[in-house]
Amino acid sequence: MKKSRQTPVLVAASILLIIVSSLIPSDQSTWLGALQTLMLGAGLLGCCMAFWRFAKGGKGGKSGKGKS
Repeated sequence: MKKSRQTPVLVAASILLIIVSSLIPSDQSTWLGALQTLMLGAGLLGCCMAFWRFAKGGKGGKSGKGKS
């Protein structure tokens, strides 16, 4: 997959994980609560990674390209 498409896909997957984790009825079981916490953590981590990629990519491109 191209790098330019990885960030939007990562954001979409992270948002989907956060939404699904909010739909889990965690008050019914300890295991469901743990699953909800793990999914929420993975979603937040994915959002942070996508933001880091976006911020890192906006600083004038990759080093070494275009230099002679």
